[in-house]
Amino acid sequence: MEVDFTLWYREVEDERPDPDTYIDELYDLASAELPRVAAQLESGVLGARIEAVDEDLTDGADYIDHTAWRIADKVLLAGVKHDDTDAPVQLVVMMRGYDTGEQDDAGERL
Repeated sequence: MEVDFTLWYREVEDERPDPDTYIDELYDLASAELPRVAAQLESGVLGARIEAVDEDLTDGADYIDHTAWRIADKVLLAGVKHDDTDAPVQLVVMMRGYDTGEQDDAGERL
């Protein structure tokens, strides 16, 4: 199961004179908010239970910038994403089960 919340959302406007610069500015704005969100998560109710780890916890998702932690068998991730050129730039917080990558005899993920 996965739950995510969008904390920051900006539509990408096509009619900009320099769309690449505009998108870079949106990335910078969202990324500037990320440390504040991460600090709130670390100092909040979950703060004592979350653990920073050196492994990649994105589960293959492509984030512009992110911070992630483990909480027992869960992953807590705050990240900036832009899934497609027509999609908005977003700052999200997501919690999902931790996938160890292990498979059973039939090749199904455990």
